[in-house]
Amino acid sequence: MKRKELQLQLPNVAEIPAWVLRSIERKIKSGTLILVSAVCPDYERADRRFTYKNVGWGVPYIAGQHLEVVKALISQIPNSVKVTYHVTLADTEFDLPLVMDHLVGGDPNEFLQRCQLSCEKILERALEINLPVKSSSRFTEVFPQWFQLYELALLQFKQEAKVSSSTGYDLESGAQKRVPLYAAMAGHEVGVEYCREMVLRQWAQYAAWGEAARGVFGQDFVMINHSTPNLGRVNDQIFRKDRERIPILQLSTTTTPE
Repeated sequence: MKRKELQLQLPNVAEIPAWVLRSIERKIKSGTLILVSAVCPDYERADRRFTYKNVGWGVPYIAGQHLEVVKALISQIPNSVKVTYHVTLADTEFDLPLVMDHLVGGDPNEFLQRCQLSCEKILERALEINLPVKSSSRFTEVFPQWFQLYELALLQFKQEAKVSSSTGYDLESGAQKRVPLYAAMAGHEVGVEYCREMVLRQWAQYAAWGEAARGVFGQDFVMINHSTPNLGRVNDQIFRKDRERIPILQLSTTTTPE
């Protein structure tokens, strides 16, 4: 008889790959499920789109979507499974002068403070809806090796883009496609070279997140993230080597901050 595979009905989640479902099922059967979200700051939204004209200090829209996913997931698994949930918030744009000038008048400390307040609001909301949340923290706070891993990944991707035609193509394609996004974040027109640097930067951030999260949360957790072409970098061989891939629940494109 064919084994019945795990099925999950999760709001605002894209189609879940079979290998991700198998990984989640294995964790459920072990009796322990660790969920870790990576979320954006509280960027302003209008007409269902992100404007990047301001950053607030409430529960970010994307974070709210994550909480609903976790709530739905928990309702579909046995009560005997011990679920632990962590939220990590990307505060890593604080060192971009153009973005800081646009969002917070050039004060990176104000940006970090707003991100911290958002983390606290996320924790409050998660507790209000009875989620087993254990932490809600900024990337640079929760990951002790963040800067080291990020700089290492950035250097490696820059070198790879020079020697690999496929990586170079991905870089150029990503830079061209994301001109409107990076211009919105900077508040004015930006050149393609700036966009190339931003693409490399985001690749490095996702790769660093994967390795940093392994160090903090262990080797056996499930990531939740919005839909982005950068997401595959979480499992890039730059750090992963031959270890098991991190399974990712990817939000549908309707929640993507672009």
